[in-house]
Amino acid sequence: MGHVRLSEHINAPIDHVWEMNASCERLPEWNVNIVEVRDCPDRLDQVGARVTTVARLFGRKIEGTQETTRADKPHTYALKLTGAGGLKASVTITNTEARGGTDGTVDVEYDLPMGMFAGVAEKLLGGSIERDLRHSMENFKALCEATIPAHV
Repeated sequence: MGHVRLSEHINAPIDHVWEMNASCERLPEWNVNIVEVRDCPDRLDQVGARVTTVARLFGRKIEGTQETTRADKPHTYALKLTGAGGLKASVTITNTEARGGTDGTVDVEYDLPMGMFAGVAEKLLGGSIERDLRHSMENFKALCEATIPAHV
């Protein structure tokens, strides 16, 4: 099992950050692995909400599902991911108000479907997973900051 934990300060209000995370249609805009969403329920911030994703991982398209397991607006959002070949992950996103914006932390635990070679695969692929997650967080931060609604 692999684990990645990353944090980022987003210069956007916590409610806006939550709304961006809750939109399944926006996933491909910021997540570097997701190329398509299907069966999108519009919002993902309801426990049990599910979406089918098509991701590009290690150069291959892999279909999977994402299901919301916790939604405590606007602070905690958790989900489980499943993919072809037994790929599994759990993701917990925690948001806190800080310095006029939002501090966001993403915690990911994942199992690679490599059987007895999972340890070797983790050593080979763990850096790629962390790099993709970091890039996705940077994209998410930029999207949140660029789409803050104007106050009138």
